[in-house]
Parts: sequence; C-alpha cells; structure tokens
Amino acid sequence: MIQDPTGEYIRTITAHCDLTGKEVLEVGCGSGRITRDLARHAARVVAVDSDERALAKARVAVPAANVRFLPMPDGVLDFPLASFDLVIYTLSLHHVPIHRMNESLRAAAGLLREGGVIVVVEPGAGGSFTEAKERFGAGSGDERPAQEAAIQAMHGLDGWTVGETIPFRVRFLFADEDDFISAKLPGFAEKPEAYRRELREFLARYRVPEGVVLDAGRRLNVLRRA
Repeated sequence: MIQDPTGEYIRTITAHCDLTGKEVLEVGCGSGRITRDLARHAARVVAVDSDERALAKARVAVPAANVRFLPMPDGVLDFPLASFDLVIYTLSLHHVPIHRMNESLRAAAGLLREGGVIVVVEPGAGGSFTEAKERFGAGSGDERPAQEAAIQAMHGLDGWTVGETIPFRVRFLFADEDDFISAKLPGFAEKPEAYRRELREFLARYRVPEGVVLDAGRRLNVLRRA
C-alpha cells in the first residue's frame, strides 16, 4: 500500500501553515508517512505515537537528522512549556480517548510559543476508502462518533479560535485486492463467503492499471489563540 502518493497532506498543510524554520510536534505520527514531509520543511520535528511497532517502522522509514520519534501514552503530551512553534495532530485527535481529548488540546496549547498554532488534520466525509471502512470494517472501521467528539473538543478549547475547515482528498494505492485485504482486513479469511465476495466486487470497481486506487475525504483546521 502507498498512502497519499500525490502528497496531498503536505500540500494542504503548507498552504495554510508556514513550516519553514519551525519546531514542530507531530501527535500520532504512525509509521511516519506525514513526518517525512514535515521534516523537509521544518527545522525540527518531534513525532510521537502510542504504538511502539509503528514508531519502529517510522524510525526506519524516516532517518532524517532533524526528526526524533518518541512514545506517547493516551494522547497526553509531556514536554516543557513553550517548546514548539506548531503542534499538529495528523489523523490522531479522534484516536485520543474521548475523555482525554480536551486535556490533550490544552496540553498542546501550553507547549506553544507566542504566535504558535495547533493544526488538526482529521478524516472528512466521503470517498471509497471511507466507504470500505464503514461498510466492511476495514482498517480502524467506522470512527464517526470519535470524529465528532474531536470536532467538539476543538471548538471547546477555551481561549482559542478554530479557523475555517479546509476539505481535501487523499488517495491510497494498493497493488491489488489482496494487498488491500492484507493491509486492512487481517481477519478476512474467517469472514462469511457473501461478505468476501461483496468486498472483492467493491474493490474491483476501483481497479486501474496501477492497482486498486481508493480515496478518502480529509479536513484541516488551524487553531489560533483568540
């Protein structure tokens, strides 16, 4: 699987935030796909995630000298105050336990220097990849309740304003249907035959010469001190 082969994440981020010379904290870096692009623009990136296996992959995938990967439990940030110019949640705020989302955002606000911003990239509406998650439980499955909680937490951050929502779309390129199944549906073989047939028929609609291309809606918000 190749996530975002056309670089829509970093194109959208840099269109609305100046990363040049900035010290950035990335919350929820996963395997480092977006971290790699952030590091090409920022002076320093500290990338955190609660998944140790994902961090191990990220360290291999992104050996840049200006990046440091660290484990982070439960979305709670623990750094000295005023350590960063920008904190970015890359598809991660809705993964923070709902009862800790407000705490995480307040902590992020405290880590920012004067003029610093919080950038929140979250799943948006629509797209074939989103449909596969909601219909077939692929990947992290249907996350709409958590996504709605994340939006509410952003708007509930006292003393901060939420900028306009910037919608965009990203693509996912899979070598074939089996590549999608291996990456996103590890329990596929145990599913009923009707389910397996329906999924393959769904994926066949998105087959192109390069493989299977799915897309997903995304949204970006920039939070600034009021």
